[in-house]
Amino acid sequence: MKEKITPHLQRKIRDGSVAIARQFQLQNIPSESVVPNDPLGEESFFSPVKGIIHKYPNRVLWKATYRCTAHCRFCTRVRQIGSPEGDLEDADIVPALYYIRSHPEIDDVILSGGDPLVVPQTLMRMISGLRDIPSVRVVRIGTRLPIHSPKSIGSPQVERAFKTLQDCAASFQTYVLVHVNHPDELDYEVIDAIRTIRAHGFPMLSQTVFLKAVNDKEEVLEELFKKLYYLGVIPYYIYRCDYVMGLEHFVCDIEREREIMTALHKRMSGIALPRYIVDVEGVGKIPVPLGFWDVPNIRRCRDYANTVIQL
Repeated sequence: MKEKITPHLQRKIRDGSVAIARQFQLQNIPSESVVPNDPLGEESFFSPVKGIIHKYPNRVLWKATYRCTAHCRFCTRVRQIGSPEGDLEDADIVPALYYIRSHPEIDDVILSGGDPLVVPQTLMRMISGLRDIPSVRVVRIGTRLPIHSPKSIGSPQVERAFKTLQDCAASFQTYVLVHVNHPDELDYEVIDAIRTIRAHGFPMLSQTVFLKAVNDKEEVLEELFKKLYYLGVIPYYIYRCDYVMGLEHFVCDIEREREIMTALHKRMSGIALPRYIVDVEGVGKIPVPLGFWDVPNIRRCRDYANTVIQL
């Protein structure tokens, strides 16, 4: 994955944000172990048609593109990001919609990528197709665009995509999930972009990844989650960083992560705190118990199918 940094992020780095520099600047750090390029097994286990990842019975992730306005060095989909092969054409959208319609148990669709707001025309075609599927009750948009390029949120193309979503309000509820890792990302331009999204009437949630030497401190995450909460963005998930080939240096010690989240639960409102999650290959998301419980072996857990997993 090539280095790609927007002018907005470049300004933040020049202004001295080490946390942003570490997330986006290319680092020549050798891989310490043999780990997969597809750490969640998305393509090999769960992709019935192009763009669709069907891991859980009632929901699918639908990738609109592999493109983003900036490239996060820790990305789980590092094998794909930046490739034009992920762009959906009409010939790809039709079978994906047919698949969703053919599985009425699917009531929740997550539109992701890459970043779906980077391809608003494609996004509008996907949304319009979902509106005609009665079983779909929730659509989630996963994006980093407000963080990478906040002024793009007010562009005519993105505005039209939001208007299309508003027109679908009678068919499904829309949520916008923004990925934020550090309080340095929440400057006045980003805050304006978030307020623009919320002004369209979309509830907003956040997702965060634990990143070593970026946000693995109590005070950093407390500031981040409080800022989001005050803006009306509900912290939803904080993930343990996936082991991706060559990017192991971002992975924190799991016990340290638990200590941080336990400490935050002692002094913050529950609605301002995300769920701490491990995403396991071929399994899915597993909540991590905090230090309030005596857990003999934190690396031994069970998935939603009650299968024992050793992390």
